[in-house]
Amino acid sequence: MSRLPDPRRAPHFIDDRTAALATELERAIGAGDRTGAARVVRSRLRQDGSATVLPAVLNLPPGAAVRGGLEALDTAINGFGEGEPAALLARVFLVPILFVTGGKAPARVAGVIPDIGAVTQLLKQAGALGAVENFGLSNALGMHEAATAIGPADLFALVRSLDAATAADLLPPGDLVVDTADEQVHLRYLAGASLTPADMPTFLERAGQVGRWGMPLSQMLARQLGDEGLSLLPLPRAPQSWFEAMETGQFAREEIAFNLFATGAIRRIRGQTGDPEVLIAAQDDGTIRVELTSPFDPMLRHSHAWRLSAADDLVRVELSIRDLLRDCRVDRIDVASTVMPVATASRPGPGGLLAH
Repeated sequence: MSRLPDPRRAPHFIDDRTAALATELERAIGAGDRTGAARVVRSRLRQDGSATVLPAVLNLPPGAAVRGGLEALDTAINGFGEGEPAALLARVFLVPILFVTGGKAPARVAGVIPDIGAVTQLLKQAGALGAVENFGLSNALGMHEAATAIGPADLFALVRSLDAATAADLLPPGDLVVDTADEQVHLRYLAGASLTPADMPTFLERAGQVGRWGMPLSQMLARQLGDEGLSLLPLPRAPQSWFEAMETGQFAREEIAFNLFATGAIRRIRGQTGDPEVLIAAQDDGTIRVELTSPFDPMLRHSHAWRLSAADDLVRVELSIRDLLRDCRVDRIDVASTVMPVATASRPGPGGLLAH
């Protein structure tokens, strides 16, 4: 279990229909009935589109329940329900890509991949979507906010419209704006659609491992998008259904951003005074704050906020933070036992901590 308290706010509902749907979903998810949860979501999508479905999912208890709701949402969108006449589905997916930049600022990397055909061919040859070869990719690198703006009802309708071209072009391009020479991470998505028989399992069940194509794709993107003097490292993740991909992308962005912060801060503190002390604290704005200080110079202080999503597994977040600190040979780690206000989330007296 995580030793951090969960700082995410309790669910709240706008109307009775949203509350009723959330209750029904929570019951199915709690019972491990994935098929039933997807059936509930699919039925509501047919009735009123996105009006209550996504709000209900996001108002489930944070963590496992929200992840179960998002899984049900993806299954309902890409799955074949009873009474649906469609023989084919244009199943939508996203490829999360993290870009780490540095070395040059200001700079701008175009949010359009010049040769998306080469990228598509590489993924097909590597079996990135398993046995599915009839798929297309947009050349636009879409931002997380743009992916969030696409409603479940729109995706549900597109999958059944068989308009794979439209499905692949859902996201507008978002340039990477580099405003510091220090390393920073940018999250983008490639949208795609695979035209497959409705009764065929989705590609997610048989997709190839990223290790088979991740490095070649990273090198290809760096060549196509790179600029002289700018360090550009693309880190692709596996193709996933829409909402699962956004969950994966958010976690990866926060994890990489923390790694960049921690390694730099530890190096600076050690270079001046010695090994740092670390405080990990949940804050009442829904973030996990990691504060590194020097035991010899209280003014030498570096802090970072890990932004939690509603779906994040708090245990996984804490383990990621601790693993990185352990790899950096940091031993003095404290964990705040209560949720702390943002303005005062700094190293408290002995009574407020659980010793490492």
